[in-house]
Amino acid sequence: MSDEKTGPGGEGDKDRAMSEELRQLGHSLSTLGRTVFEEGRVLSVDLLRSARGAVDRARQEIERLARERK
Repeated sequence: MSDEKTGPGGEGDKDRAMSEELRQLGHSLSTLGRTVFEEGRVLSVDLLRSARGAVDRARQEIERLARERK
């Protein structure tokens, strides 16, 4: 019988998976920020607006899903 905290599919695995996903999300956002600042004037206002819109939509989706889970 597996321990709920450490066994396969237990809370420990879920916590590790969540931590890893948060780490990777942070890395992706950091990379996006570096790319935007490195490319500077090469980027158009429309491209930056589109990227910001995608980030805002992702945030809204996360908020919606979080509300549904409560």
